[in-house]
Amino acid sequence: MVLGCVRQLLVTGMVAPSVFIGNMFVHLSGDPALAALLRADPSRIPAAVEEFLRLYGPYRGMARTAREDVVLGGRLIKAGEPIALVYTSANRDERVFPDGETFQLDRPNLTRHLAFGGGVHTCPGAPLARIMLITTLAEALARTSAFEVSGETKMASWAEWGTNSVPMRFTAAAR
Repeated sequence: MVLGCVRQLLVTGMVAPSVFIGNMFVHLSGDPALAALLRADPSRIPAAVEEFLRLYGPYRGMARTAREDVVLGGRLIKAGEPIALVYTSANRDERVFPDGETFQLDRPNLTRHLAFGGGVHTCPGAPLARIMLITTLAEALARTSAFEVSGETKMASWAEWGTNSVPMRFTAAAR
């Protein structure tokens, strides 16, 4: 059990950031106005990262087994029954995130997403991941005046959701 947990933390900590960073850059390549806004006002980058996490969280979900009978959303889930927690669906739930399929920088509930899980299953690396993702985006925007996808984007397979390979062309910022 302990080895499985350590393996999960290490693999997730290595794979999820690269998948997610690719997702961010693909999105920003298609939305140069947003990239320009974030370059002009870097204080908005943390909010952008939260919205990217909601929209492009790198894991589709997690499987669990009910420990006891419970009624959820009007449906009985019996003890021992497998449950799929689909983060990508929950993060687009229109009751929580109106117009959930679109990127909205100024969502009032930016941090309610489940990109890092929730409750006792919240990712212990979430604070470090946020720092790394915010810094990556801030540095990329500060050092470039533009970037674009320059070839075929390859998608990851289960369990990650998003990019596995993103060829990019960067234009350096004038110094």
